[in-house]
Parts: sequence; structure tokens; C-alpha cells
Amino acid sequence: TEIYTLSLHDALPIYYSGMLHIGDVATGAQHVVATLPSAAGGWFVVAAGHIYWLDFNKNAGPIRGYDLATHKIQRLGRGEWVFAAPGGRHVYLERSATRLAEMPAGHQAGRTFRVPAGWHLACCQWDGAVAGGVIVYSAGGQGSVPGNSRVAIWSPPDASVRQIGEGYVIDGKYTPPGAHHSLIAWQSATCGSNCPVSITNTATLATLTVRSPLHHGFTEGDGTFSPDGRQLAVFVRRASINSSWPNHSELALINTRTGTLRVVRAAKLLTQEDAGWVLWLPGGRRLLAGALLYSYAVDTRTLAVRPFFFFPGSDHDIMDSPDINFSTVLVPARQARQPRRPQRAQQASR
Repeated sequence: TEIYTLSLHDALPIYYSGMLHIGDVATGAQHVVATLPSAAGGWFVVAAGHIYWLDFNKNAGPIRGYDLATHKIQRLGRGEWVFAAPGGRHVYLERSATRLAEMPAGHQAGRTFRVPAGWHLACCQWDGAVAGGVIVYSAGGQGSVPGNSRVAIWSPPDASVRQIGEGYVIDGKYTPPGAHHSLIAWQSATCGSNCPVSITNTATLATLTVRSPLHHGFTEGDGTFSPDGRQLAVFVRRASINSSWPNHSELALINTRTGTLRVVRAAKLLTQEDAGWVLWLPGGRRLLAGALLYSYAVDTRTLAVRPFFFFPGSDHDIMDSPDINFSTVLVPARQARQPRRPQRAQQASR
């Protein structure tokens, strides 16, 4: 599993085969900048010139960070997840379902908070930071969000909890720079196979609801807001999800003000187990999207589509190909410098 950082005035990392790569979106050129532990997992986080990830070797593995300026890899202690605060000035390390560490991006020291009684953190797409705090749930264990869970924003410094809804499966989050509100894209945890996507303002709780024109709902947990928050990229299912056959979806773009949905018909993807990913490029006019099979570069104005791969061979299955995949994130091109010699994680973390 390797990481690639793509660049078109900016860059992005992916994970395959233990190598951290920096790649250029425009040219397809890429180079190795670090050797990672074999158990390092995808779903990277970028904040203030650093890339963070969780080592999946154990249930609560070490959280590691890669400094794009010094090319050093740090070990930040054990945890179950890592995510950045809006603006990326600091990161949160989820030590457990009830303990959260906050530290400035690029530093190892920080404060530890305990979630208020009756609430817990949840792994992966269900959690994260928004304006005013961190998303928490009222019931269930780590990584489990029952349909009757209340959803709230917890402020670690003052321990306040403000409920914003119930029964969310969160697709995406967006916080405008310096704003006191966020947008949360979510689906109901109990509505069945043809769920709409809702977009809620965390300050006013005003909600916009959008249904799929293909009448089979959306994949869960894959929604991604554009850099300005005006669009939400989602995957509309072409048929009801079923474990007995491959599940196919098409990319779609939702206007977050009007609810207008445009289907990108040429971007057809295999989204088995609702697995898909989207990465917006700066400016919001282009994005990259992919799933278990195939990936595309998309012009969001014209809906023009072309295949996008770093390894343009015949095998585009991410399970056995070293190409771009779910772990891709964007980093500024000015930070994507190549070191003289690739760093090894075990050496850099001493």
C-alpha cells in the first residue's frame, strides 16, 4: 500500500505497498519520499504541513505523522482514529470512544479530554470536528451508531453538548473559513435502501433534503463537499445494494443551496459495500473520483470525464493495483518537496 500526493498547483497522498509517494496530477510523475510500516492504513489527514494516519496493526495502533518540510515521521501515541479541526490548526487523536487528545498540528504534546457521560465518539466517517466542537453520539459502542442515536456537537474546553439531530449516518462535513457554523451531509440510519441525502446547517438546523433521480438512494459515508461548500459530490446507486452481485453507482453533484442534482453519467463506478471516494482539487472546478474499480478526473462545470491513473495499465482494481485509491488527500505543492533519501518510519520516529 503506497501514498501518492497528486499536484496541480497542489498535491495529494494515497496508500499502497508501504511507500509514501508524491505525485503530480498534471504530469503523472511521482516519487517515493518515505517508507511506512507494512501495517499502515489508509484514510490520511492533512493539517499544517503534516500527514497523519493510523497504523492498523492492532485495534488501537500508533498514530503517526509525516512532516512534509523535514521528511521526518513521528509517533504520536496509540489511538483508534485521527482527524483535523476546521482550518487544520490542530488535530484530534481519538484514544478511545470516551477519550480525545487535542494537539497543535506538528506537535506531540497536547490536552486530553473525556467525553461527557452518556455520549461517545464514533470511528471514521461518523465522527470529526465541526464549528464549535466534535461530533458525538448518545448510544452504542465505538464504531457503532444505532438508528436511534442522538447526534450532538461536544465542546471539549467547556464540556458543553448541543444536540443537532437523531439517527445520522454522516456523509461529509464542511466549515467555511472562520465561520461559527458547519454544513453536515447525512442520511437516516433507519430509512432503508432509498434514503435521501440531507444537508444541515449546524447553527440554524435548517435542512435541505435531496433524493436520487435513479430511485435507489446514495452510497453511505462517501459525500464530499467542494472547497467552497457550494457543491456536494455523492454516488447515486444504479440498483439497490446487494451483497450477491456487484453494486454500481454514478457520480453526482448537488448544489448545496438549491438542492439541484446533476448526474455525471460517464463516471460509472463499482461501489461494492458502498465504497467510493472523491477528492476536490483547488477552486472546485475539477475533482478526482474512484471506487473499487476505476477512477476519473471530472470537470464539474461541463461534466466532462476522463480516466485518471498513475499506472495506466489494464488492471484498475485497487485491491491488487498500486494506483490512486481511498487514502488520497490533498497537500499544497510547495510542501511536496522530494527528500534526498527516503525516510524510514522506524528511524524517523526515534
